[in-house]
Amino acid sequence: MATTLNENLARWVFASIAVYFESIAAGLSLPLLVEGIDERDSEKMRVDHAELRINGPFVKEVSHNCWRTWTDINILLTDRMMMTQEDAYGIMRLGGAFESAMNERIPIYKLGPDADDDDSLLGCLTMRKGQSESVKLFHFGQIDSTNRIRQSVIDGRYEMYLEMV
Repeated sequence: MATTLNENLARWVFASIAVYFESIAAGLSLPLLVEGIDERDSEKMRVDHAELRINGPFVKEVSHNCWRTWTDINILLTDRMMMTQEDAYGIMRLGGAFESAMNERIPIYKLGPDADDDDSLLGCLTMRKGQSESVKLFHFGQIDSTNRIRQSVIDGRYEMYLEMV
């Protein structure tokens, strides 16, 4: 008898990651746009904001009834450059806060309105193992010569193992 993965897994992963990073952004008083969910013309697209992008989960059955998921997460920060000394490192401060949060275990819950959605903990995303699998923070600086806008991105690669019976 073949075991199948719950069809809601992708939604649970996406929703849980969005909830996790929405709380981080709220603590920084920074609007967070969740790509594919929030409208790009919304108030969240003002100059200073973060954009959450999620790829995956990529799922593979690694042994009978045991599944490995890989999920890639990145957060694009956009910041208006100010001519004040106290704001000179503002985007680095924001990047550091998200980088720190990305180094933690990210809980995945069964979120949603369907019968299978009981808000219980399904598992936690953890950093993939390997030398090149760390959370990475990239600073692009000022993105063009006329606008005083700078950007950074924080990128992480995660895994989670699930047993299905």
